[in-house]
Amino acid sequence: MKVLLLVPDGVGIRNYLYSDFLSELTKLGATIHLYHKVSDAAIKEIATLHSEVLCDEIPTFIEEPLPRFLRETTAYARLVNSSKKLDNKSVLDFWIIRPKTIKQKVLYKGAVLLGKWLSNHYKLIKKCEKIYNQEIKKSIAYKNCIIDLKKIKPDLVLNLHQRASNTAPIILAAESLGIKTATVIFSWDNVPKGRLISRPNFYFVWSDLMKHELSLLYPEIEEKQIFVVGSPQFEFYKKSVFYFEKEVFFKKYGLNVNKKTICYSGDDIASSPYDQIYLQDLCDQIMLLPEEKRPQIIFRRCPVDFSNRFDEVLKKYDFLIKEIKPDWRVEKNSDINSFSLIYPAHNDLYLLVNTCLHSDLVINLGSTMAHDFAVFDKPCLYLNYNPVIDSKWSVEKIYAFQHFRSMKGLNAVGWINNKEEFIEKVLHCIEKPQEVGTDRKKWFEKILKHPIENNSVELANLIITKCTSVS
Repeated sequence: MKVLLLVPDGVGIRNYLYSDFLSELTKLGATIHLYHKVSDAAIKEIATLHSEVLCDEIPTFIEEPLPRFLRETTAYARLVNSSKKLDNKSVLDFWIIRPKTIKQKVLYKGAVLLGKWLSNHYKLIKKCEKIYNQEIKKSIAYKNCIIDLKKIKPDLVLNLHQRASNTAPIILAAESLGIKTATVIFSWDNVPKGRLISRPNFYFVWSDLMKHELSLLYPEIEEKQIFVVGSPQFEFYKKSVFYFEKEVFFKKYGLNVNKKTICYSGDDIASSPYDQIYLQDLCDQIMLLPEEKRPQIIFRRCPVDFSNRFDEVLKKYDFLIKEIKPDWRVEKNSDINSFSLIYPAHNDLYLLVNTCLHSDLVINLGSTMAHDFAVFDKPCLYLNYNPVIDSKWSVEKIYAFQHFRSMKGLNAVGWINNKEEFIEKVLHCIEKPQEVGTDRKKWFEKILKHPIENNSVELANLIITKCTSVS
């Protein structure tokens, strides 16, 4: 039995290729074959853990103007349609485009106009998606995928990122050859974003909540096609092999083992363009405390944020902040702008696990790190004020996103409503952590299947027993 894993970019490497997922599949008798579009360095990193895994590169896919127009049109139509079904206008904020040429501006303008009309005619959205698939089948990439799949002969093609457009020719080729297909829905906020590129046979989601969203927004997908399996990305926290002694970890990064520790976890520039101001505010307020009461700060930036926007505050408060940079790599500087070529080193798991294990609380703007800390039953403070006036961005827009509705009725996190609240809220977390975000575990259990350490095992068993061509 052979499982072909589509790895269209570096994002899925940590969650699936570094987890127990591959080893569990292997235990059940499966042969693993990676079909990827990541750097050579990333493949070498994976090979250190899974030397027996076969690898081939995904054929280069050049999307012609017509299929790209169709893809963007249906993406916008689905966002409008989903915003109505969910009664949440913030869904439209996921329409993030940055056209650089006149042709691109014309394309996106047309996609918006046609997509808005299509949004009221669901059958036509599906028709447009079928036409898109027909156009993809005319591509050289599709033809090359047919050739590759005939050679590889997989029993299942599993896509590790449902939004990647370069996976469309592969899924369609597998479909044409009668090979079963599946996709993970990569993250808890992904379903409403309108970027489900293909329609495989099976869908793997984190929770019943995501299953409900998928059924609601894609009624053509039958319930029996959707499986709640959680996500392997949290299972590392349950493995003591990743744990360093606090004294060892703190000494390595110049931290004081006797001080309480805040983790400030950054977001990407698009989600939180003023992260550096928040960090500055936090430091300014901490400095108002007597030296003996000041907690220290571990700064972990978003792994794909290679900007210099934090340099000034990090230099100013180098005695207070210690940056532990995520170990995400590129082969050369030009790769920074190519998301597919950015990948996490296995070493980053140790950095992330120990940052969470040895910090007392985490502060961020609506980050999933709230759940990472919930694994260790530690509180999270969400930033909830606007450091500047910006007509295009606000915290109100961020927390209006659909995935935050999962917090309704729960005291899941603490809130920093202005910079003057930092001291009070931080000290409360330090002194009485069980009084802040009392429902943090309930929220975590709501958005992810538990127990988290079984997610890889259950996914592997499900694939082997129900989802391959053989089964």
